[in-house]
Parts: sequence; structure tokens; C-alpha cells
Amino acid sequence: MNTLLIKRPLLALLLRSKYLYRKWQYFFRYFGQTVQIDPSTYVSRRSVIRVTDGGSISVGKNCEIHDFAMIMTYGGNIVIGDNCSLNPFAIVYGHGGVRIGNAVRIAAHTVIIPANHNVGLDGQPLHLSGVSTKGIDIADSVWLGSGSRILDGVHIGRNAVVAAGGVVTKSVPDNVTVAGVPARIINEN
Repeated sequence: MNTLLIKRPLLALLLRSKYLYRKWQYFFRYFGQTVQIDPSTYVSRRSVIRVTDGGSISVGKNCEIHDFAMIMTYGGNIVIGDNCSLNPFAIVYGHGGVRIGNAVRIAAHTVIIPANHNVGLDGQPLHLSGVSTKGIDIADSVWLGSGSRILDGVHIGRNAVVAAGGVVTKSVPDNVTVAGVPARIINEN
């Protein structure tokens, strides 16, 4: 009976220390940057989360950011809701802003890029001609299949599914499945 009294406070202390450890780990990892990650979120040490040229990153509760996933602002704001997963080698750039809703599943090798290069004129190299940005909005409960590409100016509706390898160049309505290059509606959910 006496050991039960000792184990419960010890367990509570261990759970609390794990929570505090995560909170301090994120604090020191992102000190001086505008990154907010809820302590309940799992972030792999092998992932890359970086504020580049300004912008901010916000990740909600109970998310998972796996090995080699990349979240980089490039001057834009990235907001990821609660209960989302970003699987290995998935990339989210922020250029024109990205908003990802709650319960979104982003499969491995998915790329989300809210920017387009401007076409170079009069012999000007492409990399010097700048980019145009509109932003990307992904609603709640969306599933982005492996290797899908989400391009600038797109809104993906609630409960939509993007099939593996799909390239989304235009907005997707709610409750549909899209596939192909460019992605087209193949099924209503």
C-alpha cells in the first residue's frame, strides 16, 4: 500500500517532467525565431523547421512531424492546425503563406509550394526575375497522397483527397477525390 502512494506522485512527476522537457527543448531549438509548436506535438530531431527571410511557423496540438520533413518560411507564414501529420520527406514552404486545417494527413514526399517563378525577360536569368505568391489554403480533414504536389493559389476543400502523384494546380471543392497531372475530380466522397 505504501509503494502505491510513492509510485503515483513519481509517475505524475515523470509525466510533468516529460512535458516540461519538450517545452524547453522547443524553446532552445527555436530561440529567437517566430516558431510556436504545441508541446503535445511530436517533432523528429531529423526534421527541418526553419524561419528564413522572416515569416512565422505555428503548429497545433497532437501533430506529428516525422524524419526529414521540412517546414521553411521563405518570408511567409505557415499555420498548421491540430492533429495533423507531416510524414517523411514532405516539404512545406511558406513564400505566400500556407494555412493547413485540422486533421490533415500529408503523406511522404508531398510538396506544398505557394510561389511561382516569374518568367525572365530580355535575357534576364530566371532566378533573378523574382517570384509571385498567392498562398495555399488546405481545409480540415484533407488527405494528401504520397508524392502529391500542391501549387500556388490553390484552395483544397474539406474532406478532399488528393491521390498519390497528383499535381493540384486549381482549387479543389469539398468532398471529392482528385488525381492526375493536372489533378481532376475522379470521385465524389
